[in-house]
Amino acid sequence: MDTQEIQAVHAVLHLIFHRNKNQHQRAKWWKWLARLKRTAVDLGSRDASVAISPAYKQYLSTHLIPKCYLAFSTVIAENQFSTLGIVLLATLSRFAKATGIKLEEETRQRPQAKKKTQSAPPTEDRGERVSRADIGVTPSSEQEPQMPRKKSEKPTAEKASTVKKPKKAKRKKNAIDDLFSGLF
Repeated sequence: MDTQEIQAVHAVLHLIFHRNKNQHQRAKWWKWLARLKRTAVDLGSRDASVAISPAYKQYLSTHLIPKCYLAFSTVIAENQFSTLGIVLLATLSRFAKATGIKLEEETRQRPQAKKKTQSAPPTEDRGERVSRADIGVTPSSEQEPQMPRKKSEKPTAEKASTVKKPKKAKRKKNAIDDLFSGLF
């Protein structure tokens, strides 16, 4: 365990915590930042000669660090605060390295999914899928059904001719328009 590195991680987490507290305090990932910061201050205040107990290392590697990883990766996925999320993930990685926890996919024990057994075919007839090409209808040759018109209703072509569109007012050009006129 490298206490100086853990103290450096705590300093970064403290700055992030202090700067973003008002804005992100109610976010779901914030509690994991607070837990990581608290753990970093606890481990950073220990003497360098004192090693982390195996049970505590197990807790860090199976509970705290994976949950923090999931929470911080959602910050990146939301794209609004992706730079903050990247800094949080980098700090988490630095913390894991400083505590001596190696997170490798091969070492983690994951439960294997049960294989589905082939059951008997369903007794209900679901029919056959028929594509449009099989029946000779193309999407462009389909016509929309026409709704019956009321006697008082005029056809759409006649309506379009009676409605006048308002003319757009011409904008006066200024110096900025002259500067950018060649770009368009």
